[in-house]
Amino acid sequence: MKREYTNKISAIIVGVIFAIFCVLSAHAQDLKAILLKPAVWICVWSNPSLGYIGKGEIVFESRGDKVVAKIETSSATGPVSCERDVIISEDTVKFDGCIDRNIVLIFDPNDKVYLFKSKTETVNGLLYKLREK
Repeated sequence: MKREYTNKISAIIVGVIFAIFCVLSAHAQDLKAILLKPAVWICVWSNPSLGYIGKGEIVFESRGDKVVAKIETSSATGPVSCERDVIISEDTVKFDGCIDRNIVLIFDPNDKVYLFKSKTETVNGLLYKLREK
């Protein structure tokens, strides 16, 4: 009897985990569709303590089962471009920029201008926002 009870509990736990995984997966698929929808995104970054603001363009592309960000921007030495892998989860988009690393943008469906934005500064003290061009 105890073994039967344990098997039922195990089946329930597996079912709950599967349901949660499917929901998270659906949200990630929604974010992927949003990122891939427009041709070009404008990425704005700033350093609040220095009053510095920069801007670049990003195109997100699907490559098989992964998404890449093609980034075009400029620096003090001239134009900079790179391509980085993107990690999409339930409500975040993560990628490295051409210079800055570990950019984490959180989806904000309530902001109609900047759908994605960072909540914390990166190593270089930058905050990021992403909007459709």
